[in-house]
Amino acid sequence: MKDKGFLFDASALYPLLNYVDKIDPSKIHVLSLTFYEVGNAIWKEHYLRKKVKDPIALAMFFHKFLRKFNVIEDPPLEEVMKTAVEGGLTYYDASYLYAATSLGLILVSNDKDLIGKMNTISLEDFIKSI
Repeated sequence: MKDKGFLFDASALYPLLNYVDKIDPSKIHVLSLTFYEVGNAIWKEHYLRKKVKDPIALAMFFHKFLRKFNVIEDPPLEEVMKTAVEGGLTYYDASYLYAATSLGLILVSNDKDLIGKMNTISLEDFIKSI
């Protein structure tokens, strides 16, 4: 699995910070959508949960972190919707699954709805493989 490429969804990125010294950024991909999902998570932690004091600084940190990886354009809307409807997935989850499958990448997620679907592994399994 070490020679494969990986597509990370937003749920697996924050915990990945603990392993930055062990990963090869050239093998990691994120969707452009991921930047917005991470931003929304930061907003929730700041606005709703009051856990983040400086959401702008944290957002800028994550933006810089994500730019170290291969950023791929979001997949075709029609194909994502087909994947969502056929798989009973949210549109967001389907976008990651479709992109990973069509590009021959392994999807890394902590989302229980995705783990076990085609070519999807948990972050824990990814860490074991590096």
